[in-house]
Amino acid sequence: MEFIYLFFILCYALLLWSLRKHWRQEGTFIAKEEFEASKTILVPFRNEAEHLPRLLVNLLHIAPCSQEVIFIDDSSTDGSSAIVSDFIRKENLNHWVLLQSAGLGKKAALTTGVQYTQAEVILTTDADCSLPPDWVRRMTRAFDQPNIQLVAGPVMAVGGTGLFARFQEIEWSSILLVTNYFFSTNRPLMCSGANLAYRRSAFTAVQGYLGNEIHPSGDDEFLLKKIVRHFGGPAVLYLKDKDLLVATQAAASWSSFIHQRVRWAAKWRVHRSVFHASSAILAFLLAIFEIASVQLLFGSMIPKLVFFFFWSVKILIERKVLGDVLAGFGLSYPLRLYMATSFLHPVYSVLVGIRGVSGKYSWKGRNHKTSFNFASRNI
Repeated sequence: MEFIYLFFILCYALLLWSLRKHWRQEGTFIAKEEFEASKTILVPFRNEAEHLPRLLVNLLHIAPCSQEVIFIDDSSTDGSSAIVSDFIRKENLNHWVLLQSAGLGKKAALTTGVQYTQAEVILTTDADCSLPPDWVRRMTRAFDQPNIQLVAGPVMAVGGTGLFARFQEIEWSSILLVTNYFFSTNRPLMCSGANLAYRRSAFTAVQGYLGNEIHPSGDDEFLLKKIVRHFGGPAVLYLKDKDLLVATQAAASWSSFIHQRVRWAAKWRVHRSVFHASSAILAFLLAIFEIASVQLLFGSMIPKLVFFFFWSVKILIERKVLGDVLAGFGLSYPLRLYMATSFLHPVYSVLVGIRGVSGKYSWKGRNHKTSFNFASRNI
């Protein structure tokens, strides 16, 4: 048993070091300063009265005066729509539009926006985000290359204080690390609709969300994979530029955080990908394996030493690798936060994995259940 744990931690350390190597590699993308084409920003929202005022002011400062911005209301019940319409009227923003979604859910809202606009390139973000000053220009420069169909940018949860807030930021750094790796190998696994841009022609070519519109989550990942399947891996690009980082609101409580992660985890049931499903299952089993290491403390001196060696290496390699990712965005945390995160992460992963198997979760005042449909061919 001790040998298994030693072998595991060696493989884990080598894996993280390999991911770090890919993260530190400079991209080969070179673009002009400006991509001359029509662009639009889509902001789907539901019950975001708390966050919309900040985003509206943010967009007012970063979007060019002639920039089309489309807000799509997904049946809000908290006055969100009135906040947007009042702001547009007050600021006399002729290029800003408020639409009511033609259906239910984020996919329907985004589809409503895509069908409304005639812009060549579409950028998407969420109502609880803060966008960097040069976001529109930097996110669209890559489309100067005709083969590029989709561009994804980094996202990180910010806000709050204490261990819980730092835990979310450190966990997000691992998401960025893995996202970058799979994009760099032309096998993208995930991206975030909070920081995304794509050609409207690409959305049309893959028929948007047709085939997975019944699933309440995964608008970003499903669209990414359909575009890769249609155009190939080199047609999509991940930009880890610190000046492109979009800040999303950190979860306010463990309950809301778990609900969000269960929503994400539930998507493995509908991807119909052996690689995606096996990755989710492997991550779940490894978390159980890490928790089970506690049994080493009840053995003789050698198992105890293996336990401390195992967790020491795990914490130190995570601090080095994830610390490099965070440093790239101007963040730095002491060792004790990595220790706490390292111990908390497998526990939370198992909890989310168990709840994610059921496919049931609540989000934005709606109860959902993700079904597993083998018959679907367009996911």
